Amino acid sequence: MKAYRIIGVLVIAVLVCSCKGKKDKDESEEDTTEMARGSFKADKNIVTVEPLQLKTFNKQLICNGKLEAQSKVTVQFEAQGKIAQVNVRDGQKIQKGQILASLDKEQPRRQLEQARLAFDKAEMNLADRLLDYGYTLADTAKIPADQKRVIYINTGFIDSKMALENAERTFRQCDLKAPFSGKVASVKGHVYEQSGQFCTLIDDSRYLVRFSVLETEYGFVHVGQQVLVSPFVNSELVIKGSIVSINPTVDQNGQIQVTAQVPGADELMDGMNVRITVENSIPNQLVVPKSAVVIRDNMEVLFRIDPETGHSLWTYVNVIMSNTMEHVVEPNTDRGADLKVGDKIITSGNLNLGDDAEVVIQD
Repeated sequence: MKAYRIIGVLVIAVLVCSCKGKKDKDESEEDTTEMARGSFKADKNIVTVEPLQLKTFNKQLICNGKLEAQSKVTVQFEAQGKIAQVNVRDGQKIQKGQILASLDKEQPRRQLEQARLAFDKAEMNLADRLLDYGYTLADTAKIPADQKRVIYINTGFIDSKMALENAERTFRQCDLKAPFSGKVASVKGHVYEQSGQFCTLIDDSRYLVRFSVLETEYGFVHVGQQVLVSPFVNSELVIKGSIVSINPTVDQNGQIQVTAQVPGADELMDGMNVRITVENSIPNQLVVPKSAVVIRDNMEVLFRIDPETGHSLWTYVNVIMSNTMEHVVEPNTDRGADLKVGDKIITSGNLNLGDDAEVVIQD
């Protein structure tokens, strides 16, 4: 009997401990949950805003094209001979009249001296003959034209004068000079080689830009209109130019060729691929940054600040025109939307924003 009492006491003790442990565990889990709840705080919707204004919108037409040097010629020696000196290299900038290369001048120099001697001899013969007719070299203007011509031919003066001029020209042509200032390209001539085509000279002070627009875009472009040109290799470089001509012919692809002109720059090269932006200014438009418009339910939406609550206000809009930085918008009246000048438009922090959300405006 005593043993049964002892067993009963032990069972009761085990049950009490079990219940206490469970209670302590439940209380511990509850405390942990409460701590987690206390540590959780909802993220704030931090946004930036700007007032909606009527502005001039730069409507853009973006095309691809190629640069073409305004002047590009193949420079070659006119005289025959071996190249003795090369003074330039590919890519070098040169000035008009600068000597690019020279031929061996030894033989042309001898020929020039011989021509000068022959001319001097012919001139002395001419002076002697004129004395026979009662004239001197100073009196040539008084001699009748027919008689003067006969005297000049008989003395060999005309032949010797032409030979001297040819020898002087040949000697000058030994130096290949730049016809205009620019940049040297494709140098082919080398020392000891025979003369011929030497290099290409590019006038890099200005470039032509040729591009095409669709027939439907013909009314968007006009001569004198400003264009912005940016090479594909450096999109941050933007050079201003203007349209100089529009081909009045539509090709088989329904396109019209347009030519613009831009000033030269060290970063530009003949044949370089570029992006051309043509702009037209349209006044009095509701213009917002592109970041202000987001897509919700496959529709264009922007958020503005509700003047009464300070919360976000979901507004359906239609994007009428766009350029690289901005949209022209109008309220989507089919969805009951409304916009007016002065509305505070949310321009960032709107990607995951909802309607009537509490927002914090960042300066």
